[in-house]
Amino acid sequence: MTIQAGLSDEFWRWLLDQGWREPAYRPDRRCYREIPSTWVTRLIDSPPETRAQVLAAAVAKASHRPALRNPGTVPSYIKRG
Repeated sequence: MTIQAGLSDEFWRWLLDQGWREPAYRPDRRCYREIPSTWVTRLIDSPPETRAQVLAAAVAKASHRPALRNPGTVPSYIKRG
């Protein structure tokens, strides 16, 4: 899920409590799904008491994002030994 700047601290803490985190390194070998931007907007606009249900619906609508699996496509700054 891509989130724009300006998110409230309370909402960000709620996302962290749900297990969401910012990717911190590359190459990232985790598998991701993309949540449609319309569902991200719904989640941000939802009241705290319905966020869990909206998040569950958003994840259900997510599509798989292709993973970086081909070693030949690793960025040049990654050194293979």
